[in-house]
Amino acid sequence: MSNPNPPTNATPANRWLWWLGLVALAGYLVFLGRHTAVVAGGSDSSGYLNSARLLADGKLLTDLRAPLEFGPRGSHDPMHFLPQGFFPFTDRALLTPTYPTGLPLHFALAGKLFGWTAGPWIVVLLAAGTTVGLTYLLGRDLGLSNALAMAGAVAMAAFPVFIFASIQPLSDTLATAWTLAALRGGLAARRSQAASLACGAALGIAVLVRPTNALLAPALLVLLGADLRKLALFVLGGMPAALWMAFYNHELYGSAFNSGYGQIFLAFALHYGAPTTVHFAKWLALLLPTVLLALPLAAWARRDTRTRELLALTLAFAVITGLYVFYEVSHEVWWCLRFILPAIPSLILMGLLGIEALARGPGARWGGKFRTAAALAIALWAIVLSWHWTPNLGVFQMKGYEEAYRNGSMAARDKLPRDAVVMSFAFSGALYYYSDFPVLRWDQMEAPVFARYVEQAAKGGRPIAAVLFDWEEKDAFQHCPGAWQKIATISNIGIWLLASRSP
Repeated sequence: MSNPNPPTNATPANRWLWWLGLVALAGYLVFLGRHTAVVAGGSDSSGYLNSARLLADGKLLTDLRAPLEFGPRGSHDPMHFLPQGFFPFTDRALLTPTYPTGLPLHFALAGKLFGWTAGPWIVVLLAAGTTVGLTYLLGRDLGLSNALAMAGAVAMAAFPVFIFASIQPLSDTLATAWTLAALRGGLAARRSQAASLACGAALGIAVLVRPTNALLAPALLVLLGADLRKLALFVLGGMPAALWMAFYNHELYGSAFNSGYGQIFLAFALHYGAPTTVHFAKWLALLLPTVLLALPLAAWARRDTRTRELLALTLAFAVITGLYVFYEVSHEVWWCLRFILPAIPSLILMGLLGIEALARGPGARWGGKFRTAAALAIALWAIVLSWHWTPNLGVFQMKGYEEAYRNGSMAARDKLPRDAVVMSFAFSGALYYYSDFPVLRWDQMEAPVFARYVEQAAKGGRPIAAVLFDWEEKDAFQHCPGAWQKIATISNIGIWLLASRSP
């Protein structure tokens, strides 16, 4: 690059601005906390929390809860009794978690320290606060004015996809926080070789949280440069996470290079590129201040902002986003932008560097006022967009959606016989987390198979129940027909018992 050194900070942040920023961040976290539901709900949230509880107990595998009435241990199809978020182990009587261990390890530690109600909730909120704070600090490290760096933090905090991912137990926000930590370590490595060690460690944890964060490596290598000592420390810092990941994958999935996602690369194809590119561009333009998508060009156009740091940010955004452009589900709904959430701060910061380039060129006649006015415009634009889109996209309804899983599972535990087998699909992971019920997956069997289980259960005197959302009932009762009787209704959740039949 033409200038390997980043711009220097012209003035330090005023103390009162620091305190104002901290108060604003605290208020933001209180706001998020009111809407946060850390619940073992659908496949993602229940999968992470079930895995976390296993790790906290020092276990890698868990038992398949298949009643003995249905046959000897390991003799039946494990898919019929499989909670969401798990996959059968080579021993058909055991289950392995599907998801990477990064987020579950954070949950496990917090659960041990603060309990399983407060602990994961603290992790979710801390990840959000850390992401916002690191966006600001990274902006300052890049030489942006205090106002522009704060605008970047506001744009990140207000981004509806970020809010969506930060009020439920998903890996996206934590993955973003560790990505920013790695980038900041890479920037600090230009002053301290020891920072290279921290940079590698942060990348290692980021990859544990989301394996595709390994794509951040090219950006970090640009920041570290060709210094062999720095590179050695970088590799050393990431080694513990890499060894753990290799051990875990080998033990559970048969190879250090396998994962719980199975043949995930079959979900990527070139023909997804065009529709996903349009989808990403559309929603980024709607949910972020649109000018941020064009401003990076201004940063690249000016020689003194065309730095190694700008190249690193460009690689961080382009490589991570470029992968998910070819993912089969990325173009389906707006919240699929969460897949590229770890790349969004890089896009925002590139846009702010574009403002810095303009401030040194056409805006130079107004001095610091140009930066302050531009920062205020970006921040207000982001807040107005969030004010409009976040409620209209139903982001704050997620708390109710997630808590329904816990409410239904707890009601089933209170109202159903303790020895019941519970037919379910959406509730299967939540039931595994909140109860001791074996689950019977209606989506994995047809009527003749279910009829055989009914006969076997009747011979052993074991009741069969069901916990279903109303949208599941039609398909569920086609797959698992019988004389079902509803014994309770909680909102749009039905709790059912199958009429007993003499053996």
